[in-house]
Amino acid sequence: MTLHYLRYYFISITLLFSPYSFAVNVLNQDGKSLDFYGTIIARRFTSNNIKDDGDRSYLYFGLIGKHELTHNWQTYAHWEYTVSASDASRNATRLAFLGVDNPYWGSLDIGRNWGVLYDVTSITDRSPLFREMSYNYIDNFMRGRALNLMTWRKKLSVFQQTVKLAMQYQFKSNNENRALRQQNGNGIGTSLSWFFTPKLSAIFAASSSETTFSQQQNAGYKKNIRTFAEGLKYQSKKLYLATVFTQSNDAINPQPRNNNTNAFSYEALAKYMLTDKFQPSIGYTHLTQTIAGQRTRVLDYEEIGFSYYFNKNMQIFLDYKFNNIRNSPAGIDCADKLDTGISYHW
Repeated sequence: MTLHYLRYYFISITLLFSPYSFAVNVLNQDGKSLDFYGTIIARRFTSNNIKDDGDRSYLYFGLIGKHELTHNWQTYAHWEYTVSASDASRNATRLAFLGVDNPYWGSLDIGRNWGVLYDVTSITDRSPLFREMSYNYIDNFMRGRALNLMTWRKKLSVFQQTVKLAMQYQFKSNNENRALRQQNGNGIGTSLSWFFTPKLSAIFAASSSETTFSQQQNAGYKKNIRTFAEGLKYQSKKLYLATVFTQSNDAINPQPRNNNTNAFSYEALAKYMLTDKFQPSIGYTHLTQTIAGQRTRVLDYEEIGFSYYFNKNMQIFLDYKFNNIRNSPAGIDCADKLDTGISYHW
């Protein structure tokens, strides 16, 4: 393998799996560091669904600060913000948490963070840019980014294999004026990642959350939301394979009126570095839920895409979604989509 190939392979992996790998170091002295990172994405959706046809360009940027307190103790903070080019109502803080880290005790932080269920679902959240995933709704208990999260993480060695453990608690939201699907009661979750080899790993996560009075009275939510997720990932220098299975007793569909039945999903993604700059990908997503007494497909699509890396900072991408759903109930998308764009990372 040539050094030229290795260079671009490293670029592709870091861009996909660590969006702030090329962060700009603003401060680094006396045990203090501050990094600034971001991504500008110019993208366009083409679809028969009018609400999804048009410009979807956006920018997100963030700061990561660290401070060495002692030889073993470190504090850290992470803040990230997104700006939409076409819809100012989408502008929002994505992440905002503060914590402490110790090599023996692990890390503990609190704030707006990723829910532990995303530890599993993130492994298929790596297509060029559609990412209409089954469970990654924002501010929907512990499935995507969410408020009021306290998270403990620890890396262990078990039988000479790497294990990553996380435990999370979500405090009840004190604002029931938010949209019903963005409210939450007290909840607890955990995730476990087991690395059988450096290339092959399995990930498991579970959560249980109380719902709010408004959710129960106005949308028929059950008193407790229980969700499970399991994933399997293989990652080599050229090939990336991931599959995820999820299930919940409630509150999956974005339409509040449909959030009182069981739901199941499975997702799969494959990516391959065909050349030192060109990476095609193929994926499948399927989510079913009982609606009006019938098992209904909420998501069912294949996607084919590719990314072309000009250098370590810039790439172009194309992703096409083949929707298998036809003649579905109101509120379920039946349209195909084409997503094209270019992105710049720093």
